[in-house]
Amino acid sequence: MTVRILRAHELTIPIHIGNRISGIIPRKINVTEKIKRLVEDTTWDQQILRGENVFDFFCWLILGFSALYFGVVCLMMLVG
Repeated sequence: MTVRILRAHELTIPIHIGNRISGIIPRKINVTEKIKRLVEDTTWDQQILRGENVFDFFCWLILGFSALYFGVVCLMMLVG
């Protein structure tokens, strides 16, 4: 059994689900083209804005639970 160390230029990193490759095909990665395609061809900015309300809700929920917890802890320290 041999171990082969793969370098970044030997791997193909697909961005889109449709670009998945069943195996590893040795070739150079053109990172700038992949980033350019990601920015220009996808709606990543709209997807972030759609999920913003849900993310804000969870942040406020965590903030509320932590305030409740530390409020009870501080009260117990003052009373006890």
